[in-house]
Amino acid sequence: MNLSLKATRFVIEALEHYQQSHDQRLLQAGLSDDEISDLVNDRQYLDAIKKEFEKHREELMQPCEGVKANA
Repeated sequence: MNLSLKATRFVIEALEHYQQSHDQRLLQAGLSDDEISDLVNDRQYLDAIKKEFEKHREELMQPCEGVKANA
């Protein structure tokens, strides 16, 4: 994955927003069992994707080995 730290943050934020949208839809009355199941499954998938991006973000934030700051 070759996304910058800033791009990764934007993707994480977008995924969180999309998860919130799913949460709101799950609160709607009158959803069928299939709709509920689809929303729950999609939300879990979004969470898995978000965790991958969070892991990538953490890797980007790690200081590069071999790089020394000037004193």
